[in-house]
Amino acid sequence: MKKSSAKMTWLILAHCYNMDGRAASQTITDRIPFLRKKGVTPVVISAPTGRKDVDYPHYQVFSPAPSGLKFELRHVMKSRTQDTLPGRIINLLLTMIILPFFLMEKTIIHLDSHWSWLLSASLYGIFIIPKHRPELIYSTAGPSSTHYTGLILSRLFKLPWVAELHDPLIYDNQTTKWHKYFFHKYLEKLVFRYADKIVYFTDQASAKALKRNPGFPDKLIVIRPGASPAENWAQTYQKQEKIHFGYFGSLASRRNLKKVFKAFHDLLQEEPDLSRQVAIDIYGTTLDPVTSQAMEVYHLKDIVTVHGRLEYDPTTGKTGREQVLEAMKRMDVLILVHGDDIFRCDEYIPSKLYDYMLVQRPILGLTHPGSELQTMLEENSFFAADSQKEGEIKSTLQNLISQWKDSGLPDFEHASPLTVKGAVTKLMSTRDDLLKKAT
Repeated sequence: MKKSSAKMTWLILAHCYNMDGRAASQTITDRIPFLRKKGVTPVVISAPTGRKDVDYPHYQVFSPAPSGLKFELRHVMKSRTQDTLPGRIINLLLTMIILPFFLMEKTIIHLDSHWSWLLSASLYGIFIIPKHRPELIYSTAGPSSTHYTGLILSRLFKLPWVAELHDPLIYDNQTTKWHKYFFHKYLEKLVFRYADKIVYFTDQASAKALKRNPGFPDKLIVIRPGASPAENWAQTYQKQEKIHFGYFGSLASRRNLKKVFKAFHDLLQEEPDLSRQVAIDIYGTTLDPVTSQAMEVYHLKDIVTVHGRLEYDPTTGKTGREQVLEAMKRMDVLILVHGDDIFRCDEYIPSKLYDYMLVQRPILGLTHPGSELQTMLEENSFFAADSQKEGEIKSTLQNLISQWKDSGLPDFEHASPLTVKGAVTKLMSTRDDLLKKAT
């Protein structure tokens, strides 16, 4: 296939794209300005769940299966109706229409809701690739359908393919559930066989995937996602009357705040006066059942405030991300929870770490000993406590509160070494190597 030499056109496959506040979207959308400065013309195929870009070709494609259609329509309706009563009624009606077909699909196929996006996205790609003539295909996502689409289109058009896996497709100690596990296991083998470069976010994820698929070490590269400032945020830190501990991101049964709450409870039992000096702020989520129960059991309702998701504010014109970064900057300490699943945590670093490092506030990470997350925190002079040792968590909290009282907790002077610009520089170097081999 003849390619244009005038432009470095990339076909970018990302199921989640331009979705405010979504980590999977943020990874690629933050890179686009830097890629364009390097001379790359992006041609994007995504689901219709985010804002459609008008500055470059952006094709939004629905999933054809009921599960994917249900998920995507819900997000489209929410963004267009701003959660109004008519919008909720329309969403309910659409859900009721799709529901019988959704139940039939789930009875037969046990895959993620986005699995069928590979069908419509691949078909769309077949028509637009001859029009745009990209020099390579870049699939970047957690959803496996994104990489399956990359596989299909790269094989059909004989184009170099870079597959960036945000999370491992499978884990060594994962329970083997029919359909999803074997679908992902098979896809991982195809990625290693046919992708020209495979990008992981952690060294352990890369190493363990290579162990499952030996023989392809030259294909692997680790690129930390990094973070860059939102366009219009200029928040500064000021010490307040209370020390504010902030948690940002999702919560679930295996990643919850139970141990953090237990440590605060024990601390307040020893020093009751602290209850008037400590505040815990939770952004971006509702409380999961484990965290909610812990808050009740440990009597912390008076010091915990759940702010929920911060989304676009039409009054100020600020995006959710701008508001989140401003809220992070106001915190005295940012809490990061690695999770209870030690096998997955070994290959995973929460994406919020990069935003935390960006705002230069103190970070307390609840980690597993020897993990990459622990190493990154300690190398950058942040705080890490063993997530399995309640006493260590409590003593670290106590030390931070004492420091706040005595000398304050000022901003870190050094900027984060993990930036989007650095990730794009590494990605462009990968592109250069690929095209040299192709010529």
